[in-house]
Amino acid sequence: MKWRPGECRYGDIVRVRIGSIRHYGVFVSEDEIIAFGLPPVPEYRDRPERLTVTATDADTFSCGSIIERAEYTLREKIGKRSPKKTVAAARARLGETGYNIIHNNCEHFVNECAFGVSRCSVEEEARKRWLSRPICDVYLAPIPDDPEYAPVAPPERGEEIASCRSASLKAAKFTDWKLLGEALRRSLGVDISDVRFRKTSQGRWCADGFDFSLSHTGRAVAVAVSNGPVGIDAESVSDFDRKFGGEKAEKLRERFFTEKEKEKYAADPSSFLVCWTRKEAEFKRTGKGSFSPSAVDTTACRAVTYRVGDVVVSVCGDRSERVLVFREEGGAIRLIDPEPVEGGAP
Repeated sequence: MKWRPGECRYGDIVRVRIGSIRHYGVFVSEDEIIAFGLPPVPEYRDRPERLTVTATDADTFSCGSIIERAEYTLREKIGKRSPKKTVAAARARLGETGYNIIHNNCEHFVNECAFGVSRCSVEEEARKRWLSRPICDVYLAPIPDDPEYAPVAPPERGEEIASCRSASLKAAKFTDWKLLGEALRRSLGVDISDVRFRKTSQGRWCADGFDFSLSHTGRAVAVAVSNGPVGIDAESVSDFDRKFGGEKAEKLRERFFTEKEKEKYAADPSSFLVCWTRKEAEFKRTGKGSFSPSAVDTTACRAVTYRVGDVVVSVCGDRSERVLVFREEGGAIRLIDPEPVEGGAP
């Protein structure tokens, strides 16, 4: 959409610049321009209609400035309502309140009248800047004993979860995907039902525009979402100690750790989980091939590791220098501040 001064026509979207602010309206005639609120000038501050959908004449709307009319792209022309329907939509809202300078302003109003979609270029630019900041958020949640299963998006993922023969694995995968939906909504402002998911040749679920990684262990799940490549792995300390404690851990270390890793994590045998979760997380970050522990060297990757309760969780990613960690407790998700574990005993 471009803006040019010119003769305004019935049903046009118009705007006027007043200082650093642009005020938008729907043009009906020189005697009637419908807008959400009066122009942002001092003389209208105390008028009750200043924050309602109201009709004014062109002189009142412009405050002496030049009125510009919208010139639409081909796609916008196809999606735009007819002038008659645009004006009818604007008139139907006369007297409406609920103005919000960020989320429901005069630009939202005219776009909803003309296109049926409430949107504002300033809000969208602010959202783009917000989402372009480095994001690497981690979410942790317990796996309920008896989850309340519900349909998930996409349906193909729901079918995968439903086909799990193991009740515990089914509960873990469902909880992981449910937590992913909450993570996308909170961290990226994305509704999971609007995401176009696909599977890679390695069987990993992914989506355009952001990256995510899932893990589950014991009675907990972990999700990482980022606007850069990311991988996450979580391991239960008690489960590991029961299965691989003592000499078994040392044999795994000798077999799967690189020489650099053996030096870095030699301080304490229990640091095995720090290195192992980083290996898994770094492998998931790359998203390539099959997992071969000895082929993944974590000494140079961007990784951070935390211990939260019984769980050791590692995150590897391009944005992992500013990880935020959230935890679900009692049905509420809260930001927590766990201490990073760098290589000693978790």
